[in-house]
Amino acid sequence: MTNNRSDNRVNRSASRVKELFIHYKERGLFRYVGRNVLMIIVFYVIFVFLVFLIGKYLIDFNRLFQGVTDTLSDRFVIILFFVSESFTGLIPVDLFVIWTLKFERPFVYLALFGILSYTGGVISYQIGRWISGWPKVKAYTEKRLTNYINFVRKWGGAFIIIAALFPFTPFSLVVISVTMLKYPFKRFLLFALARLVRFVLQGVLFFNILNMDRWLI
Repeated sequence: MTNNRSDNRVNRSASRVKELFIHYKERGLFRYVGRNVLMIIVFYVIFVFLVFLIGKYLIDFNRLFQGVTDTLSDRFVIILFFVSESFTGLIPVDLFVIWTLKFERPFVYLALFGILSYTGGVISYQIGRWISGWPKVKAYTEKRLTNYINFVRKWGGAFIIIAALFPFTPFSLVVISVTMLKYPFKRFLLFALARLVRFVLQGVLFFNILNMDRWLI
């Protein structure tokens, strides 16, 4: 009897996963992710190639990086990152990841950025709530964020995870779009945890795969 119940649960779970797969496939989720992942790969290949050429023939990145890190205080960079992640998310995360190269243990600061980004998402959610209380501001915001809102309608929490993991769209703006649709806060908190994973993956990419800490500075 116990084995039958266990088998039934497994079968129901497998059936549910299959239904979700078909659902998202029909709504174009995997096509959207695939296209954007390809764009990301192409971008990083071009980026690495250009940085290599520029560093070899035009600019001493070691001196440039040292000058920037000496000019900008650590506190300023951390605050700037937190503000960006809370309000717009328009400053590329990659720049802040590169900044962590100045430290002996960059993964400690990547973890800090991950926590701050997640917290910034919570603040963005509250900003969305505030906007929702002002009809004219809400109407303007919805008009500006139409594409993101449509994606949330099509894919729900899956789009929150995608926005948290990949640099397709500014995470803060996606969160505000989520709030416009009155998406449940607890469910948002769960899916937004993918934001923490983003910084781990970014660190692995930059430090272990691209070895940027060896050839960029």
